[in-house]
Amino acid sequence: MKIGWKRPAVALGAAAVCILLAGMLLVILSEKGKTEMEMGIYFKKETGNAFFTNDLGITDIGDPFVLKTETDGYYMYCTSAPNGFYCWKSEDLVNWSGKEMCYVRQPDSWCVDCFWAPEVVFYEGKYYMFYTAKNQQDSLRIGLAVSEKPGGPFVDVKNEPLFDFGYAAIDANVLIDADGKKYLYYSRDCSENVVDGLKKSEIYGVPLSDDLLSVQGEAVKLLTPQQKWEKESGDTQWNEGPEMITHEGKYYLTYSANFFASPSYSLGYAVSDSPLGPFVKAEENPLLTSGIRKDVSGTGHHSFTLSPDGTQLWAVYHSHTNPQAPSGNRKVNIDRAGFTADGKLYINGPVTAMQPVPSGAAAVDITNRFTAMANGEKAALLVDGFFSIYKKHADMDMKLEAENGGTVKVTLEADEELPVYAAAIYPGQGGMKDIYSVSLCVDDRICSEEYIVGEEAVSPLLLSFEPVQAQKIDFVFTMREGADSLKLSEITILQPAESQNRLGK
Repeated sequence: MKIGWKRPAVALGAAAVCILLAGMLLVILSEKGKTEMEMGIYFKKETGNAFFTNDLGITDIGDPFVLKTETDGYYMYCTSAPNGFYCWKSEDLVNWSGKEMCYVRQPDSWCVDCFWAPEVVFYEGKYYMFYTAKNQQDSLRIGLAVSEKPGGPFVDVKNEPLFDFGYAAIDANVLIDADGKKYLYYSRDCSENVVDGLKKSEIYGVPLSDDLLSVQGEAVKLLTPQQKWEKESGDTQWNEGPEMITHEGKYYLTYSANFFASPSYSLGYAVSDSPLGPFVKAEENPLLTSGIRKDVSGTGHHSFTLSPDGTQLWAVYHSHTNPQAPSGNRKVNIDRAGFTADGKLYINGPVTAMQPVPSGAAAVDITNRFTAMANGEKAALLVDGFFSIYKKHADMDMKLEAENGGTVKVTLEADEELPVYAAAIYPGQGGMKDIYSVSLCVDDRICSEEYIVGEEAVSPLLLSFEPVQAQKIDFVFTMREGADSLKLSEITILQPAESQNRLGK
């Protein structure tokens, strides 16, 4: 049987990460279990709810922090109001609503303005909001407000900055470690910090008390601007927006560098065996950057959270709403993150085109249930979750030589049949330029028509179709004339979320 494809009338996106939408596969299953196929003539610009773009509808914000609750979805807190903070709510990390003030400055409050970078920690049945604001003496300090609910209202524990180190401090982040110990991370702000004649923002860490209400001991300097990419803003330099994450016994201190309203505002990370260092910055920094791209600018000040089903790590960060005119008007973005086999942290971004939704929302990413073979050899890099965007990630591409007939065959196989209804194909650094067409076969019984890839197509190529049971999926790529190989980075396989629920998985 053949599955038909129809080429779309237009290609969507002209940026470094573009999208080409593919057609719909129509599968009609008879009561006897036999499969009858009709030509897939349906093509639509809207791909349903399996994919999203980073136009999430939240602008004029900064410093987004997302809290995943156990029973009430996600809450997001941002730099967002002159007298406090708004928060938003979501079930899937993509669709946000319910914008409401969750912390409001009181008339007699210690804080005056510059309400920045709220982060919320759930601890012993309460929600603790750590935030930045200026005091009556025009100096930045860190305050703490508490609420019984994630949506507030948050009320200051005391009418004073709870954490006052005697100098300007911003961007609080809290780690509750696996052993129960607590730590506060923050940036000593450049407004009151001069080092070797330069204004610098530097990151510090200090143990917290068990009740989160006070520090224990002296703060330790952990990071200072020192890598070349961190010095693009000139005589004032920044390491700010710390966010601690742990993985397999290691501590990953992620941060932002450069001026927030410049295109060079980007993310980096450093690693240590201890929560208070010493930390070594990654040679592959920056972790997330817009680089020379024109469709995105100023990717920074982030947080991490898990997908709805808890299987994926996602980075939430801001970028400039208008990349052609960087300013304090920023928007929310989310991109997939993770760790390589050798312990390197990565963020698959910045992505400005459509991409699969976080797993457990409308779709479930089941790629990790498949093993990959390419031209008869193991191809683990194609299903590891890491697709390359920057040239420095070229070692995560797989170069595949064409066989007789000018084709490359990639086979994904699972231990059992699974309902599949979408795939995303990410090429390597060469993009789609060497690929003339792609076709696929499911379990050697249902095959698609040859789909012609437009020369303008880059990444990712999204294929969506009605659900079909599949244990093995063969992707056959035909080379353009003169090309004898191609590079691929990742192939993502999705199943409908309702299928997972029905199967109890």
